[in-house]
Amino acid sequence: MVKKDFIEIIARETGLNKAIVRLVLDRFFLEMRNALLRYERIELRNFGVFTPQKSGPKVGRNLKTGEQVPIPSQWKIRFKPSRYFSRLNEKE
Repeated sequence: MVKKDFIEIIARETGLNKAIVRLVLDRFFLEMRNALLRYERIELRNFGVFTPQKSGPKVGRNLKTGEQVPIPSQWKIRFKPSRYFSRLNEKE
């Protein structure tokens, strides 16, 4: 599924104009992005938690020369799904 599919489904099921649904989704994603850029945790009940985490520095290797290359620490986004998704593993 892509964003366009979500817009069509939400518009159809709510009776809202697609342009309005697109605007709301775009704003929602913009606010999520801004919160993560401020290193804030985002918790969406019955969906999951997005947490920015800083990884430690690592040592990599240049595959051509075998030389060790330092890799600096960097920020990553961790997503932990809620228990609601544990039903995906159940047999129907």
